[in-house]
Amino acid sequence: MRNSREMTNIDTAPAKTEPNIETTEYIIFSIDPTTFQQDFLGPDTIPIRSIRTSFNPKTELLIVKMVTGEHTELASAVHKAIDKALERMGLDEAIHNYHGVDIDVNRQKKQADMGWGPRRPPRGFPKRPTVILEVAVSETERKLQRDVNLWLDPARGNANVAIAIKVNRKRPMISIDKWVWDHTNGTSLKTQHIEVSESETGEVKLSGGPLIIPFDLFFLRNPQIPRETDVVIDKEWLQKIAEWGWDMQFQ
Repeated sequence: MRNSREMTNIDTAPAKTEPNIETTEYIIFSIDPTTFQQDFLGPDTIPIRSIRTSFNPKTELLIVKMVTGEHTELASAVHKAIDKALERMGLDEAIHNYHGVDIDVNRQKKQADMGWGPRRPPRGFPKRPTVILEVAVSETERKLQRDVNLWLDPARGNANVAIAIKVNRKRPMISIDKWVWDHTNGTSLKTQHIEVSESETGEVKLSGGPLIIPFDLFFLRNPQIPRETDVVIDKEWLQKIAEWGWDMQFQ
């Protein structure tokens, strides 16, 4: 399911070459709700860690994303960076991780590449992720935007922060966007844009960091100052996240 960045030679003659064929890690199935419940949510179901699923019972469509090495490595790197930031505040054991977990989103079942939320949310709040990570390899900007809207819309997803990582498939470059919900205008709002790239000489350039996740949006309460602060992924860790992804992508 990986994209080939090289020309495919059909013959030795230069005229008989075909251009790059863009592949995708997505597959769409038509499946009824009863079968989905039985095969994906039943008590005897064995989780498939190599896929992410999104099921809409109204359209009876199941979207399956095949998880690539880039997805796994980038999600793991972001998780480690968040864990390190929380560890400095003594809160690394105060969160739940939602890795490939089915989450009810407006009566749909959807899985993020990674999610985090308070282990003990305040009274009146459901136990579900407050911060969501989506990693896009072949996914288009429009599809990524729809996912962000779905997670953040209070009437549907109820997450507070969406982190979207877009991978450049041809060269070492990633963009990291942070999104929150704009309650005034009723739409998602990009509040940070970060780019990390590597030149042909091996120089890494970073703009827009550090990545800051507001404490109250993460833990659903105000921080206990001075020990607790916003969750900060510094520039050093942003570079590590990118480089770990490139190590897998261009190995």
